[in-house]
Amino acid sequence: MIPWDSFLERDYIRLADFDLEVNMIYAQDEQITYLYNGKVRNHFPDFKVITNDNQVWIVEVKPNAFVNDEENQKKYLAGRAFCEERGWTYIVVTEDDIRPGFLQQNLSLLRGLGAEDVSDETLDFVKMQLEKSNECTIGHLRMFCMNLSEEDYYASVYQLIYFQELYCDLILQPITNDSVIKIKE
Repeated sequence: MIPWDSFLERDYIRLADFDLEVNMIYAQDEQITYLYNGKVRNHFPDFKVITNDNQVWIVEVKPNAFVNDEENQKKYLAGRAFCEERGWTYIVVTEDDIRPGFLQQNLSLLRGLGAEDVSDETLDFVKMQLEKSNECTIGHLRMFCMNLSEEDYYASVYQLIYFQELYCDLILQPITNDSVIKIKE
């Protein structure tokens, strides 16, 4: 469980959890000292992210309305300098990055239902059925998986989408039986 201070931060964590490049995420793991209006200030960026190839991202989550505030701009400059010294990357992300279209709604659904315990055999069976047509809707694929219970079928599909073994557009529309899925290349 990673602590968060706002719903926007919670949604960033959900996005990072879905990102296959992210290995670890830590909350407010670094302290950056900077000078603002003649006073020494401390900045604790929201997250430290370690990627699978050991890159480090220091991530500040900020609503669009506050990105250009003078004090925040000073924090970002200090953050970038702090990261450059270490060979890291400082990133400011906003709701535009975190909440495009239906992405958060779909990730919430996938994470909730895609975390069910499904056997590898069932997952392989669903993928094998989809490979026969290469691309179809979730509802159409269901017809080829009638020997699975409804619960196992949907848990399998959602899990395969969540772990990015199946492709489904998660931004343009909510996931439904009409959503097109295909094997991820």
